Amino acid sequence: MLRSSLGFHTLSLLLHLEKKETSQLIAHFKKYSHDTGLLQMYITDGRKYSEYTGKLSLHIKYNGVDRGIKWVIKRNSQQLDFKSYLIEATLNPKILAGISDYITAATYDDMEAAINKFDTISQEISPLLGVFNRYIIKRIDYCINFSVDELAPGCTPKQIMTLIRRADVPPHYKEWDEYNNVAHRTKSSPNSFYLMTPFVTINCYDKYAKLQERTRQNEEQGYPPIPQTTLDAAQGIIRFEVQCKYHKMYDLSRKKAPGNCNVNKYEDLLAHYTCTDIISDYFNKVVGKGDWHTLHDAIRIIESQHFNKQKEKRLIDALRLVNYCRSIAKAKNAFKDDELKNFKKTLKDLSSLNINPVTIPKWWGIKHIPNLLYAYSDKSQEETSRKKGEEFMMECVEEYFHK
Repeated sequence: MLRSSLGFHTLSLLLHLEKKETSQLIAHFKKYSHDTGLLQMYITDGRKYSEYTGKLSLHIKYNGVDRGIKWVIKRNSQQLDFKSYLIEATLNPKILAGISDYITAATYDDMEAAINKFDTISQEISPLLGVFNRYIIKRIDYCINFSVDELAPGCTPKQIMTLIRRADVPPHYKEWDEYNNVAHRTKSSPNSFYLMTPFVTINCYDKYAKLQERTRQNEEQGYPPIPQTTLDAAQGIIRFEVQCKYHKMYDLSRKKAPGNCNVNKYEDLLAHYTCTDIISDYFNKVVGKGDWHTLHDAIRIIESQHFNKQKEKRLIDALRLVNYCRSIAKAKNAFKDDELKNFKKTLKDLSSLNINPVTIPKWWGIKHIPNLLYAYSDKSQEETSRKKGEEFMMECVEEYFHK
């Protein structure tokens, strides 16, 4: 079974409530918390819940063990009269469905159990929470988990992240950074590549390194560390995720499910083809379609095509510039207007040769690393063929013994 996986890992749902309903719902949450001791209720600034005034958001989650669901109650900022409120439910479908797996991506097949559990929990707490099909989808975090050992044997996650952090930054995106007290300047995390717009966030990171950091934060705040089994499962995993926010979800629902009249259209938005389309689109925009090569081997591939001298020089110069700048995005900053258009055309030409403009450092001793997305697709097809072959053999055996 593959450790690499494609799908999604988090959903955020929204339900509109009137002011009177909101007061009743909070009372139901409070009673359920008092009767069971299972819930923790606190205001946005961290204060324990006593009385909700509506000025700050009310957060509700399970004590201790993560059950795959948490809630936020807040004012509807779109309504100036403050008579409308929102209940936002954030779900981890696999955990909600009872599958203790924080690493493998969820798929549409997990949703039936997750929805049944969501509806059961909601009705136990309050009828005002409704059922899954009453909510609209505010956000989906689509993702693909790349197992480096499976897809790029001989490489380390740190090496893969080094190459990905030298990838492109599409127009209108900004790379996240924060002030570093040691460097005395803003820096991005060495273990992630985090790009933001108001509509979509792209985040690629070393899953093991991220969980290690979360464990450190938990210990500092007095919370339990991440279980060792979860850390072990995250070893060698690079996650590429695309967080589609409310306006992007609205646009997607119109494109992917134009004839679907359901409120949240989850059947189309969580279908395998949608997950694949979203991940492929943004991975190609940022990381690129080509394989990674050393600068020497990439130049050799270009020279073997016997282009005219002008085109050959243009392609090789682009490779050398990206190598010098150590980033496609930084190399693009060297151009404006028509020169930038020509440089982007050159990047497409390199892609058509299966060459990623980011090249492998010579001292790594690695000449070639396949495009992770295409490597995953190949492995996935092999796994599907293997399973079909095994099923066919089992059918033949059963048929033989039933004769």
